[in-house]
Amino acid sequence: MNVKERKTKLIMFFMCSVLLTALLPPIPFCMADDHKESGKHHDKYGGKKRDGVLGGFLGQGGHDEGNETTGQIVAWSLGAANLTVALSLMVRAVKQFAPLGPDVHSVLSKFNSTQKKYLMRFHYILNPMILALAILHWTLSRCKSTALPEWGLVTMGVVVALGIILKFKLCPKAFLRNVYKVHTQPVLLLILTSMLVIGHLSMD
Repeated sequence: MNVKERKTKLIMFFMCSVLLTALLPPIPFCMADDHKESGKHHDKYGGKKRDGVLGGFLGQGGHDEGNETTGQIVAWSLGAANLTVALSLMVRAVKQFAPLGPDVHSVLSKFNSTQKKYLMRFHYILNPMILALAILHWTLSRCKSTALPEWGLVTMGVVVALGIILKFKLCPKAFLRNVYKVHTQPVLLLILTSMLVIGHLSMD
């Protein structure tokens, strides 16, 4: 890999990390707005509305509290579970582009190794759980105006499945390198984040 290709790849890493940290927080608010409207749609067709958390989780609440709650949990948990990935990408970008001395590079490398040591375990444990909760959230708040959230959910499922394959080495060793390349592909992360954000913004 030449210098130009390395720089291009690291720029993509940096852009994805910025998008991950900057765009995920608005998702809960988008979900909340959509979910509050879903109660009106339900009432329009004569369905019986139920107040409170139970009504929300059944998709029949006046304020759709269950859907809003699951959406916010998924969004913030997704950010927390992948914080180690965002930190790693930012450290790589800083080491590559910032005019820093060898001592600072060494400190950054040590920091990156340490944060991975303590945070990567949560990355492996939480993401499958978040996927299950995301599926629950989808069943409570499906919208016919756009299919982007569904495609985002499918993409998230693929990424999580590849992570599980890597963690437990569920495929022949010859394929693990390719699985790792796909799982850590920054473009995939960018696509996933874009589908989730744009999809929730497009919901009526």
